[in-house]
Amino acid sequence: MKISFSDNYQYISHSNLSLVVKHLPSGLKVAFVAPTKTHKVHDKAVLSVAVAENSKAVSSCEGDKLLVWDSRTGDVFLDLKGHGGPVYKCRFFPSGIVVLSAGADGSSRIWSAESGINPVTLKGHTMAVTDISIIEKGRNIISVSKDGSAKLWDVGESNCLDNVIEEHGQINCCSIGTITDEVAVENEREVGTGNKLLVAGCESGLVVCANVAKRQELYCKQLESACNTCVVIDKNIIIGCSNGKVIQLNLEDGAIIHEWHESANPVLSLVSLTNQLFVVGRQDGTCTVLSLQHALHNAIRVQLTGSDYDGIRDLSFNGKWIFAACRDYNVRKYDFNQVSVHYK
Repeated sequence: MKISFSDNYQYISHSNLSLVVKHLPSGLKVAFVAPTKTHKVHDKAVLSVAVAENSKAVSSCEGDKLLVWDSRTGDVFLDLKGHGGPVYKCRFFPSGIVVLSAGADGSSRIWSAESGINPVTLKGHTMAVTDISIIEKGRNIISVSKDGSAKLWDVGESNCLDNVIEEHGQINCCSIGTITDEVAVENEREVGTGNKLLVAGCESGLVVCANVAKRQELYCKQLESACNTCVVIDKNIIIGCSNGKVIQLNLEDGAIIHEWHESANPVLSLVSLTNQLFVVGRQDGTCTVLSLQHALHNAIRVQLTGSDYDGIRDLSFNGKWIFAACRDYNVRKYDFNQVSVHYK
């Protein structure tokens, strides 16, 4: 095989899964990493994916399917039935054997990933649930909705304890951050919330941060366009916006630390890796690894390839593998070692 480059590009290296080139005018080095495997477990566009350390995967699609499957082989174990409509988000509890899902019917459901039983259904939102976050081991979870509320749930009692955020319009995404100051929580049904902050991104472009235990909003930060996805990494909030910007905020006060504006294409998904790395998935199918260590890693980009102009709806990382859920019906699996080697 012969690879030809124009004068502006220099070949650096290649392997069976990667190609590294350098853009000479800018000095930017780009590594293109191919998927190790491509799993097609759905027959419609994939909406969400989560993969546990034990290699169990759960994913949902536009065909209203919620499937548990083996991320090594693609074999489907369970078809979880119960939601009345598409499931917008699915996640594993830390145990790796319990699934949390939420979607268009306004409910959040707890499932056994081993038997498929749905022992708990959380109902209270008046519109679709757009995102979910699990607090510590999962005695409590938070769901956010198009109805403008962020609800704190007692999973064991199937009970809504309170609204943590409300009256800011449609909420698209949420993430949990941890702080050093801990509040004493008297309710024994509330576990692990004393040092937690909830970050919510709204369709209006507003980012809201609230102390979960106090049910108190700490600050609001207005951004230029809709907040589609968010993740907290250490003391940083990363927001993916519909105008293509990726914005890093300070968790404590919401101050903007850094902006990446490398594309005008909407950001649909984010996932945190290790070593302050994270992945950005966009509507045009690009999937880029970025680093919070801007100065150190500004001259390198890793692109996860395979999607051909089909949006990356969700991303997951289980410590060894990165998974990208795509509009083209596929879930692609990438070896994290192929990524991390470029940031050493």
